[in-house]
Amino acid sequence: MPGDDVRRAKQQLQLIIDAYLNQSDVERVLAACDYADIAHTGVTRKSGEPYIIHPISVSCILAHMRLDAETLMAALLHDVIEDTDFTKDDITTQFSKTVAELVDGVTKLSHSSDKEYNKAASFRKILQATLQDPRVIIIKLADRYHNMTTLESLRPDKRARIAQETYDIFVPMARLVGMNEMADNLEHLCYQNLDLDMFTNIQNALQHTKPERCKYQAIWEKNLAGILDNYHLEGRIKKKNNNIELLRHFFKNEINLQELTHSHAFEIILQNIADCDRLVDALRETFQVLHYEDHIRRPLPGGNQSLKLKLKGEKTALSLTIQTELMRKAARFGVVLGENAPQACRSVIQASMQNLNVLVDSNCAKTTFSDLLDYLHQEKIWVYTPHGQLHELPQGATVVDFAYSASLFLGNHAVGAKINGEIKPLSTPLLSGQVIEIITDVLATPNPDWLSFINTQKARRALQNILREQDIEEQILVGEQALNRALKLFNVSINDLSEYEWKDLLEWRHISDKDVLFQQIAVGDLLPQLVANHLFSQDHGQESHSSRLILGTDGVDVKYAHCCNPVIGDPIQGHLSRRGLIVHRNRCHNILHEQHLHPENIMPLHWASEDVDDVSFNAFLCIDMLLDDEQISDLIYQCRKAKTGVESVYTQDDKTYVNIVVNDRNQIAKIIRELRMHFGFPRITRLGMPATHSQLNKVG
Repeated sequence: MPGDDVRRAKQQLQLIIDAYLNQSDVERVLAACDYADIAHTGVTRKSGEPYIIHPISVSCILAHMRLDAETLMAALLHDVIEDTDFTKDDITTQFSKTVAELVDGVTKLSHSSDKEYNKAASFRKILQATLQDPRVIIIKLADRYHNMTTLESLRPDKRARIAQETYDIFVPMARLVGMNEMADNLEHLCYQNLDLDMFTNIQNALQHTKPERCKYQAIWEKNLAGILDNYHLEGRIKKKNNNIELLRHFFKNEINLQELTHSHAFEIILQNIADCDRLVDALRETFQVLHYEDHIRRPLPGGNQSLKLKLKGEKTALSLTIQTELMRKAARFGVVLGENAPQACRSVIQASMQNLNVLVDSNCAKTTFSDLLDYLHQEKIWVYTPHGQLHELPQGATVVDFAYSASLFLGNHAVGAKINGEIKPLSTPLLSGQVIEIITDVLATPNPDWLSFINTQKARRALQNILREQDIEEQILVGEQALNRALKLFNVSINDLSEYEWKDLLEWRHISDKDVLFQQIAVGDLLPQLVANHLFSQDHGQESHSSRLILGTDGVDVKYAHCCNPVIGDPIQGHLSRRGLIVHRNRCHNILHEQHLHPENIMPLHWASEDVDDVSFNAFLCIDMLLDDEQISDLIYQCRKAKTGVESVYTQDDKTYVNIVVNDRNQIAKIIRELRMHFGFPRITRLGMPATHSQLNKVG
């Protein structure tokens, strides 16, 4: 009976909270439970169960983490404002302003018919509320976790949509605030609902190899226990369920089934950091260490602190996490621990949370859902001030990005920097772990050239605001100087430009005066490097088919680098050269090399649209298995069935190489997934360029 289910759910909640809350708080929580029950009277979920069971379950999840009474009350009431006639004022009157604010923080917005806008606005609202009170995101994550455990009553397409949204938003948010145990649980449920066939295959492989895996785990555990004993280290060894890590690597196509089933993981929990360091020294004397990372001094996202090692055994490899008990607890629960978390953990979480201001700033009302996803999925670096204050920045951030992250004064008056004590230019890309000291001059002002290499919205917005505040005469002078510097690449100056060239520039920009051109450069609306490139690239005058695909490159000769072969959807950067603007994938080794040598010639780029059907690109795949002639024919058939062209297939060194023709990055991901499924889950990697080969089978 439904009434019995509700009664049991309430009893379960009371049983949990009786163990740690005082009697007064227990009564307040139960009162909120009764209030929510009345508010949701007669409402059922898709499964047919009374709706109230959902908020009770969310509250139980949080109670297991020993959250305070106000958080549990807000969890019980979290859908009341959104789904019933009760208001925020009603909750304030009945309970407290704090509880009402928490409930309001997790309440979605629906002021527009545009679902994407509502989604972005709702997420911004959650972020704003989280910055005021981190308990908001804790409640929202518990809410999403319970929803993910009850998807079986929904249609497969809706299950997949919710799982994708969870993977895109809530998993990275959980990691950002250090709730890694919650993130792991959510991620596991995402894989299960996104691709059940692949998930089942992996689970079957793990189950099939379990006896052999247990045998090798016992050997590893015995060896590790012996080392602790020999070096008189007090600690405990814990077998780590690394299934989520294996699932992640496998779904991301980073390992194959064989590697998947030969990987093991242990945690060793010791009494202090000194013991952790001593154990690493002991392991280095005993085993071949394939990889080592110190995340005690350089915490991971969410403040996760540990020493990470990968050890090579006779037939298997071991991933080892070494940390103290408090570090282990902080890695699991993060922001939930509050002031009880280690200082380094709190510092990293605070740095990450502060960066969310970029997305919820009042000047960013037009932030799109894609912007939010881009931020959450950007690779991050962590750098420090000389005083040890940590700053989180996106991969590729430069000294100027750091300066504006630290303070507006440092950004506006920066003239140079010391990186780990060594003088470096402001355009220098930063690496995790570096200590950055900004050199300033109060008379110095921002340079519009910086816009060509900065990578953060905060720095770009601050710089453009300063540039726009300059007098018009000053803007004209600054723009002229910036263009002059850009023309140096072509060994000319502004004085060398002919009347014809000026006319060409003004017509290109649809303006009538060169001073307007200088102003556009000075306020950041136009990069001076693009102006120079428009005039003097070697192929100037030829129609560039590619320029329409890249934002802000109209009238510029755009070419795609053959070293990395970018396609629509890839994160990209441009290299300005005499041959035109060369587009590279962000992590291409050539663009990274050039960025270190000549950062002034590198610029961030963005695709004008990711929905273009009339453009094709070459992409190169490597399949980690040797296909025979029959399998190659099958591969070609599978590609063509997926509307993917095939230019060539060849085999070499027990691998198969395929040159395919695609429209965008999503099509590459789709064909890789389908080929993996079809050929038994080999590893398939995308190459930047064709591999050298001696045998080539052309495909007509």
